[in-house]
Amino acid sequence: MSSNSRKRPLESDTNKENNGITTSRATQAQDLKRRQIQQASWGFKEALAECGVVEFASENTNGNNVAPKSITVVGCQIDASSTPSALRSSITALLEEMSKNGIDPKNERVLADLADIISTNDEMARKMLLPLYRVRTSDNQNCFSQFTQPEETMDGDDDDNEIIVESSSLVKILLRVDALQSTLLTALVQKLPELAASEDNDDGSSINNDVPRLIFSNIRWLDHIVDTSALTMTFVECLTVLASSSSSCEKTRQILLDAISTLPDILNDYNALVVSNNDDDDGNGEDGQTSILATLQHLRVEDPSLLIPCLDAVGSLPLTDSQFEDVTRDALEALANVERWALPALTTFLMNNCPQGSSSSLANEVIEEIRKLPLGKGNYDDDYAMDTSPNGGGRDDSEAVMIESLSRGFAHRSDLTSALLKSIKETTPGNHLPADIWLLACVATANHHKAKVKSIIRSKANNGGFTSQLLRQSLSGNGTALTSLFSTSLCEMADGLLRSSDNAACELGVTLYEVLFEDFKDPMQRSDVVSSLVTHICSGVGVKEAEVDAAMRVFSCIIDIGNDGPRALRSFNPLLLGMLEFLHQMTTSQVRRLFLLLFAAGGDTNDEMASGLGDSSGVGGACDDIQIVIEKNLSHGQIANKRIGIIGTVAYAVTRSAELLDQQNSMEVEETDATCMPGGAAVASLPIVKDITEKIEKAYSKCQPVVSKSALDTNMTESNMVTTSNSSGSAAAFMLDELCHAVQGGRLVQEIRDWLDEKYQLEFEEMFVGDFEETEGAGQKGSKGAKDDGLDPQQIPTDPQDLAILNGTSGFGLPGELRFNIQDAESHVYVKILPILSSLTRNNREMLIQQLCPMFRLMASLSDERYGGGGLAEIDAMLEW
Repeated sequence: MSSNSRKRPLESDTNKENNGITTSRATQAQDLKRRQIQQASWGFKEALAECGVVEFASENTNGNNVAPKSITVVGCQIDASSTPSALRSSITALLEEMSKNGIDPKNERVLADLADIISTNDEMARKMLLPLYRVRTSDNQNCFSQFTQPEETMDGDDDDNEIIVESSSLVKILLRVDALQSTLLTALVQKLPELAASEDNDDGSSINNDVPRLIFSNIRWLDHIVDTSALTMTFVECLTVLASSSSSCEKTRQILLDAISTLPDILNDYNALVVSNNDDDDGNGEDGQTSILATLQHLRVEDPSLLIPCLDAVGSLPLTDSQFEDVTRDALEALANVERWALPALTTFLMNNCPQGSSSSLANEVIEEIRKLPLGKGNYDDDYAMDTSPNGGGRDDSEAVMIESLSRGFAHRSDLTSALLKSIKETTPGNHLPADIWLLACVATANHHKAKVKSIIRSKANNGGFTSQLLRQSLSGNGTALTSLFSTSLCEMADGLLRSSDNAACELGVTLYEVLFEDFKDPMQRSDVVSSLVTHICSGVGVKEAEVDAAMRVFSCIIDIGNDGPRALRSFNPLLLGMLEFLHQMTTSQVRRLFLLLFAAGGDTNDEMASGLGDSSGVGGACDDIQIVIEKNLSHGQIANKRIGIIGTVAYAVTRSAELLDQQNSMEVEETDATCMPGGAAVASLPIVKDITEKIEKAYSKCQPVVSKSALDTNMTESNMVTTSNSSGSAAAFMLDELCHAVQGGRLVQEIRDWLDEKYQLEFEEMFVGDFEETEGAGQKGSKGAKDDGLDPQQIPTDPQDLAILNGTSGFGLPGELRFNIQDAESHVYVKILPILSSLTRNNREMLIQQLCPMFRLMASLSDERYGGGGLAEIDAMLEW
């Protein structure tokens, strides 16, 4: 009985299960029939509502759509239990079911409804483009997975509701449904010209102003494109329509620019193009791309301002090598006539997209066109009279970006680099272009190209291909544009050239350093130039005289720039003063240049008097340190040290006098009233003039022999006295030569020249020149009237000692005679050469004779018209040599 009781329930359960299956199948059939009847009239909205898009449900008024009206950054609402991925799967399955069952063959009704919504319902179209959202309430908490975090949350109008914003929009989901993609893409792209036309007539306050931007953000970077040909043709039509009215409407132009920039992100699958077009009977895989290229080229030609976006788009398209060659040649044609602001984009395109491994002729064509590029003032100056750049950028900014793009291009394009170096090597002297030099600097930014560039530059400098004139033409005035090359290549080029043993290369290095200092005005850049020059001088002293002289010439050229040169060097005085440690290893010309440099750079114009004609003392703190060095060397007994002190003293006089001379000239140029300008006597009494004369007088006095009273008391030997006079005589003669050099330099004011003339003319006449007696009768001869003394009555010296030498009655022993009256003319003076050499005083014999020629040269220079003298009008007598 127990067994029967167990079986009956089992039999009863089996019967119930079979009845349930039969009932379930009947219910499913009824539901399917009812669903087919409902789908027979469904369109796009009904299909999406069925899949969970609350926005399209007919029961929107039942409270399910609870998005607050104040929120405009969210689009369509989907069911709380749905997700974007689930929604996509539901839509795909439903459309396949409707098409398969013949309810909506090929989904024609749904597609037509979708296209109609996009084209006519702007508000709904905008919602479809905005991110989806779901509403979390207290009743549907279990519908939201704790592992799936939303992109963003917002508070709704109801405190119990929370809006969950998703990352995808409804359009992005629909674009990943193959049945809807082509129609939706076509509708969205065709919507762009309509939006541009509608925005022409509104006041800018329309809520749909962001729809074009939303469209571009939704159609970019699709996983795949179903019908590339249709999309390409639609995009071409869109670009053509937008371009026709872009010049008259700024909003239309912006949409056009966005469309061009978005193009590579949409048509980004070349394989899809090939497969799609091979299915057609009329084309191949490149037809779509060719039409895009032709359209972009047409847009660039019609509107040159579209060059940059068109190049960016073309460079990002998946083109074939043959297409890239055609595009490269088209860009080369544009390079010759493009405005300068577009050069960076064009050169970048050429460097990045010129086909590699193609025929060398194309690379050579690119290089030849790039070598013709002007830098600085050139063919495009008229363009910059009116700034036609879309972004309002200046010439220097555009050129700086262009040079950076070329430098990066040469760094990774070895084929173009080789073509450039070969082209420059084969160029004959006299045919080089200014761009050759800064293009080589661009190449030298890469470490693996530096050695090749240095070799070419030295070779071209030696054979006359690269000259100082060409270098200045290439670089001068382009400091801002060449900023990226300063530390990476230009400084190294200058350093290598200046160290070269070849004179031509060294001179080119001098010019390059000058240009670098003049055109690169940033303190850090100029500090690098000065530091490099100081290094050349300090490391080359006593070893490489040519290198030191070249570096000194650079500093001299900087000082000669004018007020800007010394003022620019003033902040680098600590570096410059360090060269004083190497004075004793320098040559005379190097010491002279160094002191002139230090005094010019050490001046402080803020200390000058209000009159602008000098101050009461030195020229600044740096010059005080230099004066200490000068005084120390002047006080030294060795001629080598005195030489340094003498050069420093004269250099100080020249520098201070040149400042005074420049101030006087500037006052004359400004046509200042004569009553306001000091006269000669007033200028001579200025503190600066007195300071100069005192320092010259002090230095000259230290060059004279000094015999102390203690030395006389101890009977100093003649040999010691001779040594002392010899050293002093050489120092005095050297100072006279330095003063002569300063006079011939033309940088001494007239007041200093007059003082020198007055001082040394008197000394010259007293020490070296003698006069003849004035005779009344021709028969009178000699001081004793002897008729047999053999002297010309017109040439009787007034000095008894000189007369005794002529008569042979002096202690010298042998008689002297007057010589070198070449023209046999009447003479008024004579030079005391024999009296000095026969003097019993060692100082006269050893010192004065050394000063004769230097002092004579100084007197001649002071009177020479070539050096600002008065000529023969200031000469009482003339010596013939």
